[in-house]
Amino acid sequence: MISVLGLCAQRGSFSLTDISFDVQDGKFLVIMGPNGCGKTTLLECIAGLHKISSGRIMVDGVDVTDLPAEKRRIGYVPADCALFPRMTVRQNILLAFRKSRGMRLEDLRKILHTLQIEDLMDRSVEQLSSGQKQRVAITRALAANPSALLMDEPCSALDPPTKETFKGWINGVLKEVFHEFDIPVIYTTHDILEASAVGDKIAIMNNGRVEQIGSVNEVFEEPRSKFIAEFLGYNVLNGRILSTNGKHISIKVGDVALTAEGYNNALGFSEEVVVIIRPCDIFLSPIRDVRSKWKGCHCNVLEGTLESLRIEGSIVKADVTVGNFSLRAEVSQDFLEDLRIGSRVFIHIKASRVKVLPKHMKAQQ
Repeated sequence: MISVLGLCAQRGSFSLTDISFDVQDGKFLVIMGPNGCGKTTLLECIAGLHKISSGRIMVDGVDVTDLPAEKRRIGYVPADCALFPRMTVRQNILLAFRKSRGMRLEDLRKILHTLQIEDLMDRSVEQLSSGQKQRVAITRALAANPSALLMDEPCSALDPPTKETFKGWINGVLKEVFHEFDIPVIYTTHDILEASAVGDKIAIMNNGRVEQIGSVNEVFEEPRSKFIAEFLGYNVLNGRILSTNGKHISIKVGDVALTAEGYNNALGFSEEVVVIIRPCDIFLSPIRDVRSKWKGCHCNVLEGTLESLRIEGSIVKADVTVGNFSLRAEVSQDFLEDLRIGSRVFIHIKASRVKVLPKHMKAQQ
């Protein structure tokens, strides 16, 4: 297990502030956040490449905070892979293996086979594709027999087809390797689909702080701040409480009223709030009637105008105007034949999928 306890660090005018989390053996913690939020600096602090100003870093119960990088037994795969040029794949990997403690040759051979490196061993690293370089960099890191592994945006330099293949490979082959070697992995990205594909837990950073950490479902289903919801690409609207009865809450958004479900009276009349709606929780239809499977549940039905449609794989992303605000929706391509840009459309949103936060609430870890 790797533990980060109250870590603070400075890099020029930028600060990492009071960051704490644990990652269990064999588990993936994915750290997300926009460019410049501190993801790479955090990994460099954990790896021993950047000095921290306060806090502790523990690996398998041992305090490694003051140890140099080479004695921490923490593998680090930077975004650029950092393979040694003018060397073969074999030379890169053996360099790490010879310095390892406890890594058996049969274990290394198994890693080479599982990560499909065997046929690349005599190639120069300069002859490798970007995806092959990533696999070699990960193999080299594992060859050192680390107690934890850090991976900094491993998909950032890959072209889209290679990126999709690599994500599937990480979620299948690589996670199996990490579970077998029973080491914790910290993995950074700003890609939501990538995070949901590989993560056991997710932490979202903003300006040097961790704003929220939890399971994939917890973070994606219950964002705790406006920033997190906006980063995840959700609809974020300003509203004001019209009424609440302990089970339902009515909110004025623009010139329409929305109903949310499952809230108590902690939110008072006329209080300013933030309304969060996931695009995938919006159903669009040319007719007002709600789908039969939604019968019996409380549903918001709004009328709007379809402004745009964008096909992305099997999903269609739609922009809809409703009075004086807009909503983003994600629908199946099956509905394309029923939707026309510029036409009237009905927006159906279950009340249970409308999330409401106090406008000035700050997220906590």
